Amino acid sequence: MSNDYLDSIKRIRNRIIGNAVRVSNFVDCCKEFRFIRAFDTINFNNKMNRLGIVHLVNDENYNFTEILEDEIIEPIIHHSSNTFGITGKTGSGKSEFAETLVLICVKTNKDFLGRDVNFYLCYTWEDFHDTLKILKKGDILWKDEMPKTMGKGSRLQKWEIENILHSVRKMENTFIFIDPVSIDVDLCDLYIESAGMNFKTKTNRFMLRNEKKQYFGHIYVKLHNNERLRDWYETQKDKFIRKILDLAGKVKVEEVKENKDNSDINPDQEIERKLSKDHNFLKFEIRMCLEWKNSIKKPSERKLAIKYYGTEKKRGTVRNRLKILKEIMNDEI
Repeated sequence: MSNDYLDSIKRIRNRIIGNAVRVSNFVDCCKEFRFIRAFDTINFNNKMNRLGIVHLVNDENYNFTEILEDEIIEPIIHHSSNTFGITGKTGSGKSEFAETLVLICVKTNKDFLGRDVNFYLCYTWEDFHDTLKILKKGDILWKDEMPKTMGKGSRLQKWEIENILHSVRKMENTFIFIDPVSIDVDLCDLYIESAGMNFKTKTNRFMLRNEKKQYFGHIYVKLHNNERLRDWYETQKDKFIRKILDLAGKVKVEEVKENKDNSDINPDQEIERKLSKDHNFLKFEIRMCLEWKNSIKKPSERKLAIKYYGTEKKRGTVRNRLKILKEIMNDEI
């Protein structure tokens, strides 16, 4: 039964991709390099065809793999900084490529400049800011899985990060930003976007984008063989996930407890009880006070006096009643 189900899924997948390839003037960019999810492969193909840049994907004249290592090493040798932005779908090789960048940068600092550098991995902007304070020359800071933010807060955050990067460029550091969707920092020297993986050769393909985020070619990056770094990264990621889950669990428990404690208490009923028991309010006076409390446009004392007492002579009484209500509500008089 399970084999029949898997076969049916494969048939549907092949039918979808097959139809996509047969579209007029459609060029398949994913014959050898695919994503884990079939829809991601289709979306990438559609995007490259829609933008009219399939030649940047398939034409090996736009393969810049040979000069990639020099682009990473040369700035370090000449005492400059490196800033990389990596985007892509889940399981598309983003972290693997970031690990390769770390390995190259560590080795370059040691072999050419004779210095041992530290590598830091952060998951939140708070950790990122704190780590910036302890960076030394040549150190590497990797900000993983940047959250997507919107609005004014995002613009302020972007401005703040870019100003920080401006100020620390003299420190000759390497910065790596990773996000599933987009990199909102405009100071990256190179933007890299995942473009599928060849599962047979264990090679990831990436599209290259310049400082204006315009596509200009592609590269191939084979999986590195440093299992120690790979295991360390997975351990740190698992710790972060457990931390988030624990925090979410505590918040949920506190919310449930708070709701449970207050679930049977109606605020108006509590006020009604105090007005009746402690201040000897009559029912229609309690109704008057609650109507005033819950009204978006507060009625005047005169209207309340006429409505509930039938005369303006009771305005003083209304005023006193509202004063007591405000005191019960801990409001300013």
